[in-house]
Amino acid sequence: MSDLRLVRWTAVGVGVALGVLIPALLTDFLRTLAADAAIAGLIVLSLVLLTGMVGQISFCQYSFAAMGAFTVGSLVAGHHWDFWLALLVGVFFAAVVGVLVGFVALRLSGLFLAILTIGVALFFDRFVLAAGNWNSFSGGLSSWRPGRPSFFGIGLRGEYAFYLFAFGVLLAACLLVWNLRTGKTGRVLRAVRESEVAASTVGLNLTAWKLTAFGISAALAGLAGGLAAVRVGSVSAGSYDFLHSISIAAIAIVFGAGSIASAPAGGIFLIFGREALIDWTPFSTQWFDVILGAGLIFQLVHAPDGVVVDIERRITRRLRPPRQMPSESEQRSPERVPAEVG
Repeated sequence: MSDLRLVRWTAVGVGVALGVLIPALLTDFLRTLAADAAIAGLIVLSLVLLTGMVGQISFCQYSFAAMGAFTVGSLVAGHHWDFWLALLVGVFFAAVVGVLVGFVALRLSGLFLAILTIGVALFFDRFVLAAGNWNSFSGGLSSWRPGRPSFFGIGLRGEYAFYLFAFGVLLAACLLVWNLRTGKTGRVLRAVRESEVAASTVGLNLTAWKLTAFGISAALAGLAGGLAAVRVGSVSAGSYDFLHSISIAAIAIVFGAGSIASAPAGGIFLIFGREALIDWTPFSTQWFDVILGAGLIFQLVHAPDGVVVDIERRITRRLRPPRQMPSESEQRSPERVPAEVG
């Protein structure tokens, strides 16, 4: 195993160990924040998949999360479904809507794609979740209150137990995206991102691959929403405002949509950054978006591919052995030896 790969897997192992051990030493309040960070990391990961691997932007990821959350809330609290079945339906619902958005977005890119996803987010936020519309789904003026489930007989009512569950889901999702990225699917999606014309000329079905990326990305966000519903124990429309999607997109860009490590890092920054702003400074949480905007401008100038991606590249350059220049004798072409005349 090369030094670079050894360092990479060591860093992953240390990160997982710290993610398990540190919350065990925290208070229940900080454990709830850690669970929220893991759930937020899932939403950031959905953008890492869509933007980093396919090159498509989306400002409606929180809408997909809301689909998962309200599906779980309405089915569990309103119709007394089993949580796991309701979660599966919520993830499937978000994936289907993601594929439908992908159909419309097939011929769009850049600014036009961004406007489309903003329109989807505003429609869901202002119409579907508005009081008086679709009350059987949104809950109307009241909120759904789904209870926490059990996982293979282990109750998840404790804050540390639920955090470990959410952290495990995030790790499994990161592993899924890593397998997609390093396998055939990742190579195909990168080819689509680099040049759709070149990808189509070699026989790749651009429509199918783009729709697959949109569907998986929306499913990850819907999964995060379903977990958030039972973590909070309440599902209301105000928790999934359109502006949250803007913050998620900004965080994915700041940390780097090209790196899976941006997902947990972005989730930690989003949740604990707001809390630190309240506890350690005289500013309110409204200043968090101002700081995030300033960080986005600084990042676009000094690290266009993202902070995490830039750090990974610096470490890679330090650990990768320098290329050895060929010696002068190797650069010379061998002298041609005349054939003997027999």
